[in-house]
Amino acid sequence: PMENLAVKTADEGREKHVPVIEKIDGGYKVKVGSVSHPMEQEHLIEWIELLGDGKAYRQFLKYGDAPEATFAVEAHAVAAREHCNKHGLWEGKQP
Repeated sequence: PMENLAVKTADEGREKHVPVIEKIDGGYKVKVGSVSHPMEQEHLIEWIELLGDGKAYRQFLKYGDAPEATFAVEAHAVAAREHCNKHGLWEGKQP
């Protein structure tokens, strides 16, 4: 069955989990945390999602990948979410 995950925005570990959104030519780049999150076999970011204009865009990550994703999306008022396999779902909004 599907599980409803509570979104975290502040907590211990915030600096490694809250997505940071950067507007780039042709879309957005989302990095996980102001301090890079580890991408180890037992502790990693499973996916990064960009939300904009009523749509969701998701990229799945795996061990060894950088904890970031680029989305070729022209949307306004975007937010980003990511899921850490140990610390759950986190959200950040574009400044």
